[in-house]
Amino acid sequence: MKKISSILLTLSLLGCQTTSTKVEPVFASETIEIKADELSNYWVFENTKVKMLKKRPTWLPKGKGEWTVLTVIDSNGYEVEKTLISSVPEGFMTQSKLDEMPQVKYEAAPSNRNRVPVKFYGTAKVAPRSEL
Repeated sequence: MKKISSILLTLSLLGCQTTSTKVEPVFASETIEIKADELSNYWVFENTKVKMLKKRPTWLPKGKGEWTVLTVIDSNGYEVEKTLISSVPEGFMTQSKLDEMPQVKYEAAPSNRNRVPVKFYGTAKVAPRSEL
C-alpha cells in the first residue's frame, strides 16, 4: 500500500502537469478523507500522458529523501490544497517547493457522479532507481 501511495504521488508530481495557477475551490459536498490507494474510486488523472522534462524541475529536491503531503481535491477535480506534513530528512522538501509544483487536474471517476471532494495523505520518495 505504501508503494502504491508513492507511485500515485510520484505520477501526480511528474506527469499530467498543468501550469500552477490559483484555483477557487468548489465544494459540492463535505470533503471526505480517503486513503491514497482509494483515490481512483473518486478521481482519476485527466491526462494520462507523461510529460518528459528536459531538465530537473527546480521544485524537485536533490539527494535522497521522502515527504508526506495532505492533498485536497475539490468538486471540479482541481488540487486546491497541498500541505507538507513531514519531510525526511528534515528540510528535504519544503512548503515553498511544494507550492511550486505543477497542479494536477482530475476527472470524476464513474463511481463519483456527485463529484465528492476528497483529501488524502500521500508519500513521495526521491532515491536512486536501484532503491525504488
